[in-house]
Amino acid sequence: MSDSDLSAAWDALHDATPTGWYVGRPSYHDEGDEWQQYAFDPSERAVVGVTNRQWTAIASTEVGVVREIARCLAEASRARQSIWPSPACSVTEIEPPRGFLRS
Repeated sequence: MSDSDLSAAWDALHDATPTGWYVGRPSYHDEGDEWQQYAFDPSERAVVGVTNRQWTAIASTEVGVVREIARCLAEASRARQSIWPSPACSVTEIEPPRGFLRS
């Protein structure tokens, strides 16, 4: 991974992030040897801690997880057109098909 790869991934993430959404920092989880990053829509009214518009991406590298959350958010923008994310993205905005992770 080079600095330019990571910079390009962040540029793609900024371009893909819907207006008003919050994106967390990537974090490394050594118990699973994986990177995770989340995003959510803070304007959603949660009901007793349950959020519907929250996404989590998982990848084996930092640049990979930033690219993946960018891809997930691009798909979130198209979610109302019934385009589903990959199994690496967790979506709770609508009921995912069997085999998808829920956050």
